[in-house]
This record gives sequence, structure tokens and C-alpha cells, in this order.
Amino acid sequence: MASGIDPSGLSGSLEQAMRLLSQASGAVTAQPGEADGQHDQPVPGAEQMVGRGTGGDGLVEAEVGAFGALQTLVIDPSLSRAGTSTIAEYVLEAVQAAQADERARRADLTAAAQVDSTALTQQLERVSQEAFRGFQQMIGDLDAATRRMNRH
Repeated sequence: MASGIDPSGLSGSLEQAMRLLSQASGAVTAQPGEADGQHDQPVPGAEQMVGRGTGGDGLVEAEVGAFGALQTLVIDPSLSRAGTSTIAEYVLEAVQAAQADERARRADLTAAAQVDSTALTQQLERVSQEAFRGFQQMIGDLDAATRRMNRH
């Protein structure tokens, strides 16, 4: 058949759509603007979501995870002579600094994800349009083949 149905283009569109959906779910590396020649950006890792802070001129160090949950707290042993109220003040200072750092990191990653999300949405729309055109072509080819079969 000279104008046979060519599902290869449609298959390619569907494969691209699946790849983009995997990226959107964070399963693989996000690739915004791949068609525009931009470089790939990795999906944020857990390390990027850790906030760090210090208190008491570095005598207390704190790390918090996503949304400020305290993960580690290191208090310099020399503070044992400083008294509990001073230690508590330095711990609070370190934890608050770590939480502020985590919030800033999260805001940066969220802002970057919005740009990636926009580019990804545009790519998915293009793939969807290509797939729709492929389906229309396939339906047209099936209709033409059916008419030819009915005439014979």
C-alpha cells in the first residue's frame, strides 16, 4: 500500500511523551528546553534540601532537613562552662539560622522548578499536538483503506 499507515512517528511521539512525564514526576533528570539546545539540569537531591546554621560564633552547628526538621546538632564541649541559658540561646540561634537557610534553598529550588515546569509543559503540549496529528493521519489512512476495500 503506497499510503500505508506509518505508526513509527506516532510511536516516537508517545515515547517522548512518556519520557517527559517521567521527568515531570522526578524519576529522571529534568530536561527543559532540550529542543532549544539548553543543557540538562539535574533534579534536586536531598543534599540541596538541607539547611545549615551556626550560633555562638560557630560553637553550635545545626542542620535541618526539608521544612526545618532538626537533623543534627553539634555543641562545642567548651560551652559546658557557659551555663544552660547561654547554650540554649546558641542552640536556638543555630537552629533558626539553619531553618532560614533551608527556606532560602527551598525557595530557590521551587523558583527553578517553576521555570522547568513551564518548559516541560510546553514540550508536553508540542508532543500532544504531534501525537494528535499522527492519530488524525492514521484515522485518515484507515478511512481511505476502508473505502478502497469497500470498492473492490
